[in-house]
Parts: sequence; C-alpha cells; structure tokens
Amino acid sequence: MIKLKQVRIMFLGSGFLASNLLPFILPHASQIILIDRERVETANYDNYILPKGYEGRRKVTALTALIQILSNVSVTPIHMNVKSVEQLIDLHRQLQPDIAICTFDNATARIIAQRYALETNTPTLFIGVAEDYIYIDWDEYVVLPSPSEIEDEVRGIREICSRLEFRGLGAIANGFAYYSFRAWLEREKKVAFIISTKDGVSVSVLRR
Repeated sequence: MIKLKQVRIMFLGSGFLASNLLPFILPHASQIILIDRERVETANYDNYILPKGYEGRRKVTALTALIQILSNVSVTPIHMNVKSVEQLIDLHRQLQPDIAICTFDNATARIIAQRYALETNTPTLFIGVAEDYIYIDWDEYVVLPSPSEIEDEVRGIREICSRLEFRGLGAIANGFAYYSFRAWLEREKKVAFIISTKDGVSVSVLRR
C-alpha cells in the first residue's frame, strides 16, 4: 500500500465546491489555507457543507469550523478580495503551499489564480462547473474566458453554485477532482477531465 505524504494545500475559493471537496482532502493535508472574500448566505446551505449558524459570517470562518470538527489539521483562514496576482504571490512567500486548488466563482479571480500558478510554479488544480459541463484541469492548460466573456461566465458559475438541482454536479466534479489530486500526490501526474452532462455523463480524460 502506498503511504501518501501530507501537503500544504491552498484553497482559492471557499464556497460550494471547496466545502464539498475538503472532507476528502483533509487526510492528505498538513495545513489548509482558505482564501475567499464572501460571507455565508442562507441559500448556501442548499449546496455547501457547513456547520449550522454561520449565516452572515465569513465563508473562510465557516469552513475553518468545519475542518476543526472533522480533523486536527491546521487552518489559516484569509478573508480577502483577490484583485491582483501580487496578493497571492505575497501569501505564497509567507505560507509556502505545495499545491493550490482553485474553486473561485469569480472568473477574473481565476485568471489571477492562473497567473499566480505560472509565476510561482505552483501546481494548481482548477475545478469549474457549468450547466452542461464540468472541467478539472491544471495551471497553464486551463482555458479561461476572455475579458469580454467574463460576466456571462460569472453569472453561469454563480447560478450553478446556488441552485439545489445542480448539487449533483458538484458531487461529480469533486469526485474527479479528488482523483486528479491523488494522481498528483502519488505520482506527480497531472490528469485532467472534461465532463459533459448534457445527455447523461460523458467523460474525456486528458493527460497533461
């Protein structure tokens, strides 16, 4: 049996996808760093995994509480509006994450996260969910929307993350994301997926 190492993991985004993925990731973490700018809304409880009673409080605070319920892993919560790559590079120098997982539902922040990944050479797994497809991909390979497409992309992502009928998409996305994370952890292999959910589930595997 392979004994998996534990690593410092930085979550760029502490919402729907992050909250569902965290319980699977925790056994492999020596430290979790949470970054998000938003606060918990009542509607978030339809899709998020959160302790009760955190409405109006910071999402990073709520997820920190969840982690502390589930494990003894050290957590660094950072309530921050990511507006520049310099912010992430400064945090990287301070906290030295081994890997980042980007679940931002803000397309501009995803572009900044990709720049951070490339400038710091940090393996960064991107998880994206839309109504008809899911993508799980890595750092330089991720194709992100152009500035003119950003607003439409943001609306689509936010809609998925806040509607109960799309909860199953999050479960599918996080299952494949965990597989990609494990492949990196075990063999430093970057495995990507594009999953169509329009007519059933169709999966394409991309080996980076």
